[in-house]
Amino acid sequence: MEFMKYEGEWYVWTLVTISILFVLFMPKKNLTWVGIFITFVFSAGMTWTFDTISMSTFNLFDLAKKISIELSDSILIGFVPASIATIFVNFYNPKKTWMFAFVFTFLCFVLELGLVHFGYMKNNSWNTWYGIPVYFIIFKFFFPWYYELTFKPLNKNSLN
Repeated sequence: MEFMKYEGEWYVWTLVTISILFVLFMPKKNLTWVGIFITFVFSAGMTWTFDTISMSTFNLFDLAKKISIELSDSILIGFVPASIATIFVNFYNPKKTWMFAFVFTFLCFVLELGLVHFGYMKNNSWNTWYGIPVYFIIFKFFFPWYYELTFKPLNKNSLN
């Protein structure tokens, strides 16, 4: 097994390292370690599902210029989006929902743009900017709903 054999793979490992370290050392606001674990695993599973459908069924994009899944692809898909989702839910403030949606949408767009720019991701029937409404819906509606459903009741009970 060769390491760093694909164009832009350094960018993937940099994203993975930074995102994991951030999750490990971020101040815990809305989440405990159990909440971090639940959110991380849930988000990783959703990412795997949707990216697998996007790549294999619809052939919207390829990672590392091939159809097979490499270690760097697995780590990228499994850790970076899950870390971003965990960070979002941990710091989410319902009073600033629009700001959180815009900031995290922009962050995801820039990170995806980096994957394309550095040659790790090749768009087939996809343009990078197509992700903007997808990210916005996820961060404006889905994860706030997830937070309200899953963790807000726990945080209220722990304050009493």
